[in-house]
Amino acid sequence: MRFPPLLIAALVAACCSGCQNLLPDIGNKGLASANSARLARATLNGGDAAGAISLFETALRANPDDYNSRLGLAEAQFRAGDLDSARVNFTKAAALRPEALDPVLTLARIATLQRHLDEACRRYSDARSRADRSDPRPLVGLGAVYDLEGDPGKAQALYREALEARPDALAARNNLGLSLALSGHPRQAVEVLLDLSRNPAAPPQTRQNLALAYGVMGNRQASESVLLSGDLDARAVQANLAYYDMLRHRLSAPAAGGDARP
Repeated sequence: MRFPPLLIAALVAACCSGCQNLLPDIGNKGLASANSARLARATLNGGDAAGAISLFETALRANPDDYNSRLGLAEAQFRAGDLDSARVNFTKAAALRPEALDPVLTLARIATLQRHLDEACRRYSDARSRADRSDPRPLVGLGAVYDLEGDPGKAQALYREALEARPDALAARNNLGLSLALSGHPRQAVEVLLDLSRNPAAPPQTRQNLALAYGVMGNRQASESVLLSGDLDARAVQANLAYYDMLRHRLSAPAAGGDARP
């Protein structure tokens, strides 16, 4: 099954990584860069990606080799939707600090969003080989790639591996639920996502994934109830329900059995 763009975004949304803002004391020029970088980071955290881009660029003019400013600029460009510029600056950040995982993971995420799945697989595998076992991000990202390649068995094994090492890995649990729903196991998906949806720290996609799982299972009333509890208007709710009906029929058509049927 080919994933529509909306579901691609849902799978990879949880794979984004943050970074620590470690700003060394490197003299007056470095101090000016560090101050600009701190302000830029605060601006980005406040949701102003465009303002953060300008401030990170100022910091980089003062110190072009500052890893944190380069990484921050790439993150701001990513949030602004400028994936090509973000790719360039994440690559530069990775060159400045080859041991760092954040640039590699987000380059893998960009490759996934752009459907360069071989590149994404290579980058996530590289990150997995270097990451601490308790870090679920490479496993979650690689799982998303396998899902998009049509291999949910491998994907779900990776999500479960991440959860075995980190039971609190909410992104892994979210992706596992969506993967189960889209591979014809909506009842199992509901079990995973219903519990997760009660967690205040759950990814924002969780409730929509739960609605999808109910819809694929054929429980339209429960699906509608979940959707109405969010911020969708009635027209959007009905459009989602129709989409879930279409998915349900597509998933149940090839097989005579399975729990994709009501």
